Order: sequence, then C-alpha cells, then structure tokens
Amino acid sequence: MDVVEGFLTASDGTRVATYQAGRPDGPVLVLTHGLGGSIAAWKHLIDHLGGRFRFLSWDYRGLYRSCRPPDGGTPESYAMRRHCEDCLAFLDSEGVDRAVFVGWSMGVQVNLELYRSHPERFLGMVLINGTSGRIFETAFRGDWLKKVAPIGLDFFEESGPLIATLGPAATRTRAFIAVVKALGLCSPTLDEDVFLAIAQDFVRLDFRAYGSIFRELGLHDADDVLPSLKVPLLAVTGEKDLFTPIETSERIVAQVPGAELTVVPGGTHYTPIEYPMIVNLRIERFLKERLGLPAAAAASPGSRSGSAPRPRRR
Repeated sequence: MDVVEGFLTASDGTRVATYQAGRPDGPVLVLTHGLGGSIAAWKHLIDHLGGRFRFLSWDYRGLYRSCRPPDGGTPESYAMRRHCEDCLAFLDSEGVDRAVFVGWSMGVQVNLELYRSHPERFLGMVLINGTSGRIFETAFRGDWLKKVAPIGLDFFEESGPLIATLGPAATRTRAFIAVVKALGLCSPTLDEDVFLAIAQDFVRLDFRAYGSIFRELGLHDADDVLPSLKVPLLAVTGEKDLFTPIETSERIVAQVPGAELTVVPGGTHYTPIEYPMIVNLRIERFLKERLGLPAAAAASPGSRSGSAPRPRRR
C-alpha cells in the first residue's frame, strides 16, 4: 500500500517528515515508531487495515527523513516533550482531534507522555513491545545497562561515519540476518525483507542525533501516568523480548484498569514483523470490541473533515 510522504515545520523550526496511508476518511490510527524503526516497520499493519483506517506517522526529529533541530541538537531539543509537540503539530495540521495511538518500543513512551498532557486526544491506545520508562533499568532483565549504555552511546555517536560506510553493504546480505537470529534478537519467523528495509534505513542515520534521543529516552519515566489512563488499552509483547521484557508490559497492564495484555509465544522485540497475523488480528479485535470501530468505517471519529511501504512525496 502506498505511503505518502510530507513535511511540516515544528514550532522551533525543525523540519519533520510525515507519512500518511490508508483510507482518507477512515478512523485515524497514529503510528509512533520505535527508536530504531522507520515507516517500513509498519508494513504489515498498514497492509492489513489500510482499506478501513487512516494512518498518520512521522519521523522523530534528527532521524530518517526529519532534520536536526536548528540549534544543532541540544538535549532539550530532543526531550520527550518535543516529540509529543511534533506529533500534535502534525495532527493539528491534518485536522485530527482524536485518534487511536499505536506505539512500538520508544513509541510506547511517547504515547504515554502525550497522554499526560493531552488525554483528550486519545480514543484508545495500543502499546507494542514497550515500557513506561527507565529502559536502562529493565532491558535484558538487569540494571547493568545503566553503566554500559553511556559508553555504548558514545561509541555509536563516534562511529557514525564507519557505520555509514560499512552498513549498507552488511545489510544487503542475508548473513546479517543470520547473525541477528543466532543472537536471539529476533525469531526464525522474521519477515527478512522488512527487517532489511528497516536496517538499510537505520545504518544511514545521524548517530549523534540517535545517541541524544536515546539518552533522553533513558531518562524518561511515565510510570505515574499509568493510574490516570481512562481509555481502552491493549499491550502486545513478545515472550522472548530482551529489550523490553514481558514483565514491563505486565506492569503497565496491572496499573491500568481494564487494560488487556497479549503475549506472542516465541516473539521478540520485533513481534509485528515476526508474527504479523497474530498481532494484526489482535489489534483489529481490540479496535472493534473495545472502541466500537466497525469492520468497514464510513467516517473518521478522529477527523474534523471527515513490499515494505515506500514513501512517495506529495
């Protein structure tokens, strides 16, 4: 399904890439990326629901097709609230008052932070392979990452030119995927074409911006938001997710009355492209049963006016 690429200028002058797909008059689903994910990561969900729903998404400032902030990228310009502001600017530009927010990994924290300040914009929430915060304390089931992460991020930021040189060649081979599978970072059922498309975008990133966003993400904590959630919530996670272990989703669901949890057997951090049918059907059922969104939508409740996806400009 075609994905239409556009751009908007944020309040601080940052040029932000935006994406639209699906049925223009359908109920709105806002897709919030993982830190390492591009619009390509949402291929299966867009293909499955695109005939009935309208999808909106954007690239985090400094990543993929979005530009670095005009100030060069200070910690403040990459703070979580800035990503929320970019999202709201996009929704406002499209005349969208309310939507269902579907977040993956970092997108889970973005959605929770956005709910903190603007709960009225939410019809419901789907949280995929994520946590409410303190990622350096929960990833890989230990707090050792708190000590290692700063060193790793320093390496990433300094290795950007080397990754840009060697990365494209490495991600054109299936051997790269074999290594990832051998490390247990993804399951044997992984959609390799989609994963390679994501990886090929990833190795071209501005890793200084990536490191800055990752540091801010590590400081973020939205645990206090959970008891205040008043919209239907579905959490989906993988049984073998190392980055955001199953207990992080269990903790979210335990603090949100009426929240639902689906654990995908064998799934890792990449469940939407490992077991897309399970994930897509579960989201579809949630939208129908908890939000009353019909199988064939005639109008959007969120709009005032009513291969991996490859963006085309408008």
